Amino acid sequence: MPKVLLLGYGDIAQRTAPLLINAGWTVVGACRNPSTKPVIEDVQLVSADANSEHDLRQLLEHEFDAIVITLTPSNYSRDGYHQGYVVPCRHLQHLLHQLSIQPRVLYVSSTGVYGQRNGELVDEASPTEPDSDSGEMLLQAERVILGSPADVSVLRCSGIYGPGRERMQQQLRDGTAVITPAWTNRIHSDDVAGFIAYLLTHPGHREEIYIVSDNEPLLQEEAYARIAHKIGVSIEQLKRTDKVGPRGSKRLSNSRMRATGYHLLHPHL
Repeated sequence: MPKVLLLGYGDIAQRTAPLLINAGWTVVGACRNPSTKPVIEDVQLVSADANSEHDLRQLLEHEFDAIVITLTPSNYSRDGYHQGYVVPCRHLQHLLHQLSIQPRVLYVSSTGVYGQRNGELVDEASPTEPDSDSGEMLLQAERVILGSPADVSVLRCSGIYGPGRERMQQQLRDGTAVITPAWTNRIHSDDVAGFIAYLLTHPGHREEIYIVSDNEPLLQEEAYARIAHKIGVSIEQLKRTDKVGPRGSKRLSNSRMRATGYHLLHPHL
């Protein structure tokens, strides 16, 4: 029975765990405070700090066939992203060099590593020139973990939505959202988890980078209109600006993800 370590046990890991259990995997979830996490049958939760090389060393004394890394920043500053992403990846890279048998590693990153602002079509080969501290730290963490001897795939996720991620809905209800001319991209949290599980259960797909996004980039106004329709509010009163916001403007291609044979549960917003 293959064994996976979910390093970081937030929403995406919790959605991934049952999929892997159903596929016959032994699942271990590691986080700082397991007592605060929901109980999922057959998931073994252990206390570990991803920023601690000592804790990671103890974890890796147990042989894993795969490691799924889903980290969060300690805060939303440059240093918070460095501590939350770069430092754990540096520790893990160092420890992976010491293993005789290498696990499959899936590292969940963000399309924030792309800095395009003019509606460009972006795929895995597009230049990564982030114009934000978070994007720079995410890209640095990617490069660190890709420098390990493990078989690593980086999953660059677009804006994740789904249960528990209602910030945009609240802004639309409050009327505080601002319509910009930007192109936006989304992926449902169930599809992030679904694609993680799919890659682990279909090991023939081992590209270094995957863009994880749905089938339809949308202009922000259209994205707001669809969400507003679902929650029963109007966007007519929202403020508008001609300036693209800090997340840029790009149209993401998910062709490499779709080429694996994975079928999106939510192909459109």
